[in-house]
Amino acid sequence: MSESDPNFCVTSAIRYDPSLLFSASPSSVGPEQFATCKADLDPRLFFLFPRHVSRLNAAHEYFWPDISKAKGQVVTPEALLTALYLAVGEPDKCWRLRPSVSKAGHIKVEANEVPPRTDLFSGLRDDTKPETSWVVYLDSERTPQTSITMFKTSNRDPYNAARERVLPPGFPLSARVEVLLFNEKDQVTEGSLTNVAFWRNGEWITPTSNVMGGLRGSVKAELLDRGLLREMKDDEALLRDSIQQGEKVLLLNGIQGVTCGYVRLGPYRD
Repeated sequence: MSESDPNFCVTSAIRYDPSLLFSASPSSVGPEQFATCKADLDPRLFFLFPRHVSRLNAAHEYFWPDISKAKGQVVTPEALLTALYLAVGEPDKCWRLRPSVSKAGHIKVEANEVPPRTDLFSGLRDDTKPETSWVVYLDSERTPQTSITMFKTSNRDPYNAARERVLPPGFPLSARVEVLLFNEKDQVTEGSLTNVAFWRNGEWITPTSNVMGGLRGSVKAELLDRGLLREMKDDEALLRDSIQQGEKVLLLNGIQGVTCGYVRLGPYRD
């Protein structure tokens, strides 16, 4: 899907999670509590909500600057929250919400139930183990960096292609398997589903989106602002040949939060 396609949209992926607000007993969130939050347009049930508002507006402004300039803030917090609340199913479940914003600024949201997570930053812990984490493979080809790899959009072609090269046909997106992408210089940019970070010289470092490539993700931005990781300098770019078998990789996205995976070199295997 090209940018000129009338169905082209900018998107994000937002986690609805009752434990973000009702940590004592998220499974008992009832219709009345949910209705109160909905009436108040409470953003706290949506993981890193303000960052998604900023992300969607930045992407819209990039692709359609004239419209964004004329309208100002195309995606308002109120409009996005209203659309998200309408899309939530059972309020005591966790949901993956995918808002799509059209050129005209219309918001449509797709919803899919996802498993609960007790700690959305668990990947940062020191007690992670390969047998309970994601498996991370290396893409066999390079992915050119374009506007589609800078901003999250309805065009998933580069990411689908990477997964199709490495994984078996019909491989489920729900499986805990990631594929690392590389730019034209063979530098790590991101995963097919996540932003990534690597442990180097005593700290977590992540590819610089506007130099090396990769989506400008909400969780990545959050960790950068918290000082829990930093962007790579030009001379710190990680080349394909520097990635080691079994090394830990932080995997960051708006649904899983911070998880981790361990590199498995070579072709896919069960």
